[in-house]
Amino acid sequence: MMSENHEHIYQLLLKKRNGTINESDDQYVSALIAGHEDVELMWRALKHSFSLPGEEKFWQQIDVANAWTAVRSELYVKNTGIYSIRKWLFAAAVLSVAMIGISLIWKSTHRKVEQPPPVLATTPAPANGLQLQLAGGETIALPYNQEKQHIKAGDVQLSAGAKKLQFTGGTAMGNGFNTLTVPPKMDYKLLLADGTEVWLNATSRLRFPFNFSGDKREVYLDGEAFFQVAKSDSKPFIVHTGQTDIEVLGTSFNVNAYNNEITRTSLVSGAIVARADGKEVRLRPGQEAVYKTDQGYNVHSFDESEVLAWMKGVYVFHNTSLQEIAQVLERWYGVKVVFDNKALAGKKFTGGLEKLQKLDYFLETLELIGDIHHSYDENGVIHLK
Repeated sequence: MMSENHEHIYQLLLKKRNGTINESDDQYVSALIAGHEDVELMWRALKHSFSLPGEEKFWQQIDVANAWTAVRSELYVKNTGIYSIRKWLFAAAVLSVAMIGISLIWKSTHRKVEQPPPVLATTPAPANGLQLQLAGGETIALPYNQEKQHIKAGDVQLSAGAKKLQFTGGTAMGNGFNTLTVPPKMDYKLLLADGTEVWLNATSRLRFPFNFSGDKREVYLDGEAFFQVAKSDSKPFIVHTGQTDIEVLGTSFNVNAYNNEITRTSLVSGAIVARADGKEVRLRPGQEAVYKTDQGYNVHSFDESEVLAWMKGVYVFHNTSLQEIAQVLERWYGVKVVFDNKALAGKKFTGGLEKLQKLDYFLETLELIGDIHHSYDENGVIHLK
């Protein structure tokens, strides 16, 4: 996190949430929230969790320095089946935050990202890899978190690498739609011909042309993406999802269309019009339109830092069902989750999940505080019971 004591900051955040903090401490921790991303994310999850009697006293009584040191050594070690007192301390600390919830302590400890093996331009794209399928049918494997590579595709010069794809040329390729597929575990940025930036979340696809012709710019999204649209008064930008059409001139917004029955459009800046089933809603910055097939549109305000947290590798959830959390695990970690005990799917939690965090650690935390046991079968499928 930083040089300040983690537990002391956590105690102050608890007091701030409970309304028991004094003025000087409030000013101090508020400055930390404003100046440190990890503290801000911790506060976002914590302020919506439940308050438990005695939670502040618990933190005051434990040897916080030794407890944190002990917990830190356990965070990245796979459980051997025997719970040490150090893990119990961490579980008790988590229990003091939410009644049946999860509140994970964010850390700024730098962890090395496992990099995939180098991808050659001539290597056929695997079915489940990061890839670009051209309008003509050719499929190109793309490098992910590697040095930039230049790939020739017809008259298009692709520049891919460092989690970003951009291109030049493409006039001779026509106006057909290419498909960029981002597999589980990854997120990826695409720079379109008009200068629009699209940041795709894991397990998402975007269909787009190399050139925008005619009187509008159109793309098709399956999954979730953040758009920073280049302004054009003469050519509206339209995002098509399975349920809705979103029209803009120049703005930034997030679209979540993972669920076939729910589409969330969250406007950060500018103005947009969302349409579905012959109805439309106009959004102002800070507003989110949620479309459900059986209910239509519902417009309300949203927390930008939470909706866009996925771009920082964090998923923040409030009173969220384990079923929905499991879907995020599948997208982020590329695993399949099965509920052997169907009743667990509706159990709700509050907290946060880091993409770079080891999945086993998260599952062990569920077991400690939610009495939810997990196992892997021979195919790597996770079973919850």
